[in-house]
Amino acid sequence: MHRLLIVLLLCKDTFQSDIKTLGFDDTLLFDINWPGELTSENQFSDLESIIVTSSHKEKYKCILPNIEQQQDDSEETYEGPTALELISPLFTQTTCSFRLESYWTYEVCHGRYIRQYHEDREGKALKIQEYILGKWDDKQFERLLLSSKSKGEKDNIPFKKIDNVYLPYYEITMENGTLCDLNNNKPRVTKILYVCYLQGKHEIYSLKEISTCVYEIIILSPLLCTHPKYKPKETGERKINCVPIDDSYKKPYNLAKLAHDSAIQRTKSDLERFRLIKIDKEPVSLPENKIVTDTTPILNFLNGKTCLYGGTGWWKYEFCYGRYVEQFHVDKDGKRVTINLGRFDVTAHLEWLKNNPHKRPKPVEERKQLSHFYSGGSICDKTGKPRQTEVRLKCLQDPPSPSAVSLFLLEPKYCQYILGVESPLICDILPKADENGLVSIEDMEIDDPLKTKIRL
Repeated sequence: MHRLLIVLLLCKDTFQSDIKTLGFDDTLLFDINWPGELTSENQFSDLESIIVTSSHKEKYKCILPNIEQQQDDSEETYEGPTALELISPLFTQTTCSFRLESYWTYEVCHGRYIRQYHEDREGKALKIQEYILGKWDDKQFERLLLSSKSKGEKDNIPFKKIDNVYLPYYEITMENGTLCDLNNNKPRVTKILYVCYLQGKHEIYSLKEISTCVYEIIILSPLLCTHPKYKPKETGERKINCVPIDDSYKKPYNLAKLAHDSAIQRTKSDLERFRLIKIDKEPVSLPENKIVTDTTPILNFLNGKTCLYGGTGWWKYEFCYGRYVEQFHVDKDGKRVTINLGRFDVTAHLEWLKNNPHKRPKPVEERKQLSHFYSGGSICDKTGKPRQTEVRLKCLQDPPSPSAVSLFLLEPKYCQYILGVESPLICDILPKADENGLVSIEDMEIDDPLKTKIRL
């Protein structure tokens, strides 16, 4: 039944069938062979076949590969240690896994705690900012062990899609972390997913915030691989042979037309690229050493009309130049939860520069970045003060594309952030900034081909 649905989906056509289709395991890979290898009626007599009809009344006999035996072989009886017992050496040996990122370091001490921290050295003094993302004790381990032995491990093993492959995992939840001011002062919680990987060394494969102050960590460990139910399933590609019936085309008309149209489109794209290259190489009557650029993106950025977005986890952030920095999350129902990390106010920015003179821009010939101060954000429960952000604007040299933008958000102190913005847009802005790092649209002057200065 599952294989029939695979055929119906991969054909990319409308087929008529009286067979009811159900859900299917999409970790199995299938390839339809048009026309299939069918030289005699007895060649695939022991395999299941179906007759499918396209929307153009074309009929095909499709021979489905036999995968039942492969599935049965994997259902071997297992009476060895449970998954928890297999990974328990990580707890008794007090093993820790680390993940280093641009600012934070993550420390996963299996069966004890998870820590997120950053170290700052000021002379001989060492300042540490840290959060506990979860912890547990031996009593929790004993409860889980008794529970796993009493219930047994049957068919309820969960799977997760990792690098487009569904892999079984064993999950442990660590609670009682540092209180989270964004979540009504509830403790932080982390779910650790242990995945079988023979070459693994218990390293952290991924770490992300799946909801407010709730984290998910995937650990690659060889310890689970002795358990047959936690081994990755083999996902070799199976071939489905489909042969035409009653003088039908070798391949359904719609599929053949789609391939033909795609080939034409690729040809047109290649010709268009050639045409653009040819035009670029034609002589243009411009003043020597003058380059004409479209300043619309720069102007829209300075106007705050074009905002930049970053973040790949639960929280994302939005930066609108000269307006605000926001952290936000959009629920499945479309509801947006927003935390303001600071708004731009010239007076507050100038006061900040007065108190931090090293933040002023360097001379133009040495200038590599600008720093702007955004203040008066949402009140922080930890400090009782408004959130604030230093925005660092940096020219992105040799970008992969003219529109490339790189953003990263750091929190060196509670509710005091640093937003790094790297983009080719900044390269044109840096030399125009005044002694306070401020840039106005009136300062952006563009030379046109007729040497007429346009003040924007």
